[in-house]
Amino acid sequence: MTRVEWGAIALLAWAVSLQLLLMTASAQRRGKKTHLESLLWKRACAGAERRRTKLEEDVRESDLATPLAPETLNYLQREDVLFQASGEALTVKMITTTFLALHAGGAAVAVWLDGDGDWREPSMFSSILIPLGITVWLNILAMGPGMRRWTTDTLTSTGRRSYEALLKPFETSGPEPLGDAPFHARHIPAVRALEDFARALERYAVERALPDGSSPMPQVVARYTAAAAHVRDLRDGVELDRVDGRKRALLEVERLLKVLAGPRLLDLAPSVADADSMLTRHHARRAWRRQTLVLVVFTLGLASVVGALAVSESAIGAAVAAVAATFLVASWAKYFGLPTGNDGGQERPG
Repeated sequence: MTRVEWGAIALLAWAVSLQLLLMTASAQRRGKKTHLESLLWKRACAGAERRRTKLEEDVRESDLATPLAPETLNYLQREDVLFQASGEALTVKMITTTFLALHAGGAAVAVWLDGDGDWREPSMFSSILIPLGITVWLNILAMGPGMRRWTTDTLTSTGRRSYEALLKPFETSGPEPLGDAPFHARHIPAVRALEDFARALERYAVERALPDGSSPMPQVVARYTAAAAHVRDLRDGVELDRVDGRKRALLEVERLLKVLAGPRLLDLAPSVADADSMLTRHHARRAWRRQTLVLVVFTLGLASVVGALAVSESAIGAAVAAVAATFLVASWAKYFGLPTGNDGGQERPG
């Protein structure tokens, strides 16, 4: 088998893996269980059973927590199975697509080794970076909340981690702890876990409360946003008043998990927040991230063209590179609305 045939097979395998990645990601978004998740389902069920047993033991050993109702434990276990199966399947797909991308890039480099000319070194360099960059980008899209199964399984798993962190007693007195970070108190993991829970509530509000992308559900957004603000108050209480703050945070997170497991989500937060400001901030952040991504893409493209122009000794190659650079700069200026004359530039969203 020649190098060209080997490279074609590697490129085809990489393309098929990316197609399967996108197909399964869209299936997850619709709530369907993929074939890979089905293969990992028993492993996820066994892991969820072990974590439920460990959680029950930690609750019994805690001096503050009350025994969780069977309905709440069943809900946590069911959501844990979904979360673990989805996460492990995504990890397998990421490893597979990255391996095949490197394999396709290596096969392309082997093909370029037989060639000659000024473009051989830049082509070999691009043959590795381009497949790897495309793969990383698509994997990030598959991990995003719009594609991955971002429903109550991720939200509940984040809340459960904060609950487990609060079950562990804080050591706020005694000798100075040893280690590489001696000033990191034992309560810091609980503070971080509560912040993660608050972010998960906000993300759930903006991602799942926009069913068609244009018709928001203000009451849902307001309820979950208020719950996120309430969790952040608990986080501040743990940081400032470690003993009483931990007691209050543990009881409140336990209550939130019970509400998530029950049929009445109106009891999620004691008050209602402003939904419009939350949606406005979300749209502004998303627009800014999209512009930043396009800026990075255009900058990398321009840098690669300039590099090819620098190593090229051919007049035709230099002309082609110059035209490509001009096109990229014009596209960059048009997309970002760069100031011309008396026009003002675009400001970064707050």
